[in-house]
Amino acid sequence: MNKSGFTLIELLVVVLIIGILAAVALPQYKVAVAKTKMSTLIPMVRGLKDGMEMYYLYNGAYLQEVSSSEEYAFDIDMFSGCTAANTLSWIRCPEKSLVFDRLDCSKQTVAGTNIKEHVAYLMWLDHSEKPGEIRCIAEESNHTANSVCKSLGGTVVSGESYCMSGQVGKSVTIYKL
Repeated sequence: MNKSGFTLIELLVVVLIIGILAAVALPQYKVAVAKTKMSTLIPMVRGLKDGMEMYYLYNGAYLQEVSSSEEYAFDIDMFSGCTAANTLSWIRCPEKSLVFDRLDCSKQTVAGTNIKEHVAYLMWLDHSEKPGEIRCIAEESNHTANSVCKSLGGTVVSGESYCMSGQVGKSVTIYKL
């Protein structure tokens, strides 16, 4: 009698192989997705930086805190659903879980944070203590966020501290890009 089909052992081997492939691929997939989401931050942060540099060029100093949208010195295109918060130094985009901050934590920087991915992209302004330097900031306990910063070519920097916009109070790892 000739029966066609798979034996129980063959099926178990196939399931085991699929499980191993999934265990290897899933972490890399998570990093790829987080890196893609991070890529939305980079042009927005560059736009904020360019606006701050333009303001500096015209006024000889960076724009500090402002109290109304009329005083906001430059206009950049943000995602729909974004609103200015506080004294307009923070821009929040709740639908995309993004926060943009100029003069991040009173430093001469601009930053964008993806709150869901626990990662931020920060640029030092040209007339600051670290002109033009870029940082990737990851929540210390989040493996995917740290992998994103490493995949961007980041190397760990010690002796610096930042309060990651939208993640204040959490320990972070800082990477120089």
